[in-house]
Amino acid sequence: MVAQFKSLSKLTVTSALFSVTILLSACGSGSSPTNAGNATQTPAAPATSAVSTPTPKAELKMETINFAYMPNMGGAAPVALGEDKGFFKEQGIKLNAVKFLSGPPEFQAMASGDIDIAYIGPGATFLSAQGQGNIVGLVSLGKADMVLATKKSGIQEWKDLKGKTVGVPKGTSGEMVLNLGLEKGGLKPSDVNMVNMDVAGAVSAYVAGKVDAVAIWSPYTVEIEKQVGKENIVKLGDNSSFYPDYSFPSSWVASPKFLKEKPELAERFMKAMNKTTDYKISHLDEAVKLTASYTQVPEDSLKQELASIDWIDSKKQAEVFKDGTAKKWFDNLQKLFVDTGKVQSTVPSEKFMTTEPAIKAMQP
Repeated sequence: MVAQFKSLSKLTVTSALFSVTILLSACGSGSSPTNAGNATQTPAAPATSAVSTPTPKAELKMETINFAYMPNMGGAAPVALGEDKGFFKEQGIKLNAVKFLSGPPEFQAMASGDIDIAYIGPGATFLSAQGQGNIVGLVSLGKADMVLATKKSGIQEWKDLKGKTVGVPKGTSGEMVLNLGLEKGGLKPSDVNMVNMDVAGAVSAYVAGKVDAVAIWSPYTVEIEKQVGKENIVKLGDNSSFYPDYSFPSSWVASPKFLKEKPELAERFMKAMNKTTDYKISHLDEAVKLTASYTQVPEDSLKQELASIDWIDSKKQAEVFKDGTAKKWFDNLQKLFVDTGKVQSTVPSEKFMTTEPAIKAMQP
């Protein structure tokens, strides 16, 4: 079981992430569930647009969904937009949004019943493969995960990581890209001093010169560049370095208990999320502004993040679910999880993909 969430308003990254410059705060509504260590709950952000809030359908009973998000465009933009435009409310959903910084703690919170649905990057998908959560929707394909070396380390390519110290949040997509890079350089994970850090610690350690490299993702990579200067960074690679062998989907994942008990609510969530996603893709400037206000991440950092995201709209989501493309993405990720020891063996990806809510949500 996890500790009680604490309500916060405008939590700064200086204090909560990496003692640098950007502010991150979570916004949410509803009652406070209990929480794993690095999650915070904050009051809902006020609406900032002139769009009127739709009234919930009369036949829909308002129900709360405890939702885990991350303070980036993939995880937070849907919350900021969906609340501002009333897309969740019109589906009878009261979204209780709770901030997390990585996927594994989200699964811990789902296991304890504190979270119903979460945003995860590709790195945490191995926990779904272990049966801890079902993928119900797709967010994007990305190249936001990067391995950055410090200039003074002398590292120029993957093979130079041998014997070096690398800060990485274990169980994340950052670790996945690092392991792929090590393999490309003819190395094994045991050939480097891999130090498990949260993203706050990794950024701070990199800026302070306490590690030779880090494996993290945007917007934290953007913050490193701001702090030390692009000329002092050696980028070894990102997700796109391993395409087309590997695609890296970010997803919406739901607890098996929630799906079993409230399948109709899961479908309503996907209806709201589909509408939010399609609006976001066609109004990116507005999405950035609302997300910046919601998370207190500077707009310029979020805009830079967009360059590393290939959004999946609701139509594309239904297509790749139906034609088996999404299954291939997750099958390939599982092979990587086996190679890196995250799981012992692969399982059919359809065992942890619950596509019905997303496909039904496309119906009138």
